[in-house]
Amino acid sequence: MKLITRLLILCMLAAGGVSCQREALEATKPAEPSAIETRPNFLLVVVDDMGFADIEPFGSEIETPTLTRLAENGVMFTSFYAAPTCSPARAMLMSGMDNHIAGIGNMAETVADNQMGLPGYEGHLREEVPTIAERLSEHGYRTVMAGKWHLGMKRELSPGARGFDHALSFSFGGGSHYSDLLGPDLHRPKLLYRKNGLLSPQLEDDFYSTTSFTSEVIAGLESTAHTGKPFFAYLAFTAPHWPLQLPSNDADAFAGRYDQGYDILWQERLTKQRELGLFDEAQSSAPRPEGVPAWDELDVESQRRSSRVMEIYAGMIQKLDTELDRLLAYLEFKHLAKDTVVIFISDNGADSWDAGHAPPAVRDHAVTFDNRYENMGRPGSFTLFDRGWGWVSSTPFRGYKGSTFEGGIRVPAIISSADISSPGRISTETVSITDFAPTIMELADIPFEESQFSGRSITRLMKNESDSVRSDGDYVGVEIWGRRAIKVGNWKAVRMPKPLSDDRWLLFDLDADPAEQNNLAEDEPETLAKLEAAWERYVAENNVVLPEGPFRILPPEPLPTD
Repeated sequence: MKLITRLLILCMLAAGGVSCQREALEATKPAEPSAIETRPNFLLVVVDDMGFADIEPFGSEIETPTLTRLAENGVMFTSFYAAPTCSPARAMLMSGMDNHIAGIGNMAETVADNQMGLPGYEGHLREEVPTIAERLSEHGYRTVMAGKWHLGMKRELSPGARGFDHALSFSFGGGSHYSDLLGPDLHRPKLLYRKNGLLSPQLEDDFYSTTSFTSEVIAGLESTAHTGKPFFAYLAFTAPHWPLQLPSNDADAFAGRYDQGYDILWQERLTKQRELGLFDEAQSSAPRPEGVPAWDELDVESQRRSSRVMEIYAGMIQKLDTELDRLLAYLEFKHLAKDTVVIFISDNGADSWDAGHAPPAVRDHAVTFDNRYENMGRPGSFTLFDRGWGWVSSTPFRGYKGSTFEGGIRVPAIISSADISSPGRISTETVSITDFAPTIMELADIPFEESQFSGRSITRLMKNESDSVRSDGDYVGVEIWGRRAIKVGNWKAVRMPKPLSDDRWLLFDLDADPAEQNNLAEDEPETLAKLEAAWERYVAENNVVLPEGPFRILPPEPLPTD
């Protein structure tokens, strides 16, 4: 029996058939341990560049049974706000502080002259701002992480120096999902990984990010189990961030599914969202964006390649759902699942960087790969997403990643645990990515002052004790590259700088107009004035320095040698 159990655990650490694992584990399940520690475990799962409508509970045709099960046993948040881009979102998630306080007022790769050298614009997570891993570690938790970090490349800025006992971290914002370590652009041709703080110059030959990051979290939980402490595990998938890549065993799961094109799929998702009760027919939905041709206007070869892009993208999402199920099966086997709070989010909305819109450093890098139709998604390819499918991913919203319209910042969120009251609920309450750190602290019964965080604890929403965690005057603010948004109640103001727009505030009633189609700035001047005042409070309270003049694309830092 010991040998069988050991082999099963080794199987869990590698990619394998989840259903077979579940059956085998049931036959060899160990006796129930006597639990002394009563505080919950935490599993925080983040996906990369996935839109609001890309998983089944939020209206997708992509089957995601694991996430559906989590939603049925938990709470779905349909007014959850992250950030317009990756690293600001992760800074807020790890710290519970606004990104302008946490150190990533702008992404490290871009900064305006008047922001350079200012506190909050360091381009990495500030040492003065504790991470949730550090806070939990100080109060008796073991901490495990695998996946995308994007909060600093140097060893003293890596997860191992910021509270994680065990970590395999990916330092950049994007890059190959395979073992070849091919980077995201011309400036960063080779990726940087760290294992427990040390540089990891090579990966296993069969490395694939979604599978290997899941296995690494399991390995970290195994290696720290002897401590007997509750755990905090952070699984930061890079899927479905470009380059879109998918192992050959999964490559044809969606063959032919998207041949009818994005116009039809957008309508299918919108119809399903209305059937699920996420939106109703009276609420607005965003039309196909300007510059995206109707599907029928594309030539046959363009349709063929575009549908293949979406097949790979969908396969990447289904793959992460399968791997999450493998991790949850492991927790069940170890009698940890019932005491674990699972949080699932995306870091920002769907991307829009197809070949015609990607910046030169990415576009000119991508064309050096073997991107023939037959090789799309395989090692050595560099497939970018498609603006038409990005519109579908954000159904029913307007905007993409990098935008402060809803499509850039409003993304799916699910919390599931055994203590959820009235599981299967849909909450429309405004929730911010900064809310999770104080929520975890409260659930872990660790004292804290509300002033330690920009966010609010949402445990009352989880327990169905309240419909709101924010007062009528509380705001949720967002800013990057001068692109701004401020939300108070159902009202939201958006301001995009030139040349993207005319640099004026737009005003929307999100209850009636979630797709931000009807600008009410002239009709509701008093409401707009209130939101402008809320914006000024946000600027003052969160160290926001608006850019002056053009942004510089900074040369990349030299890669660390230790």
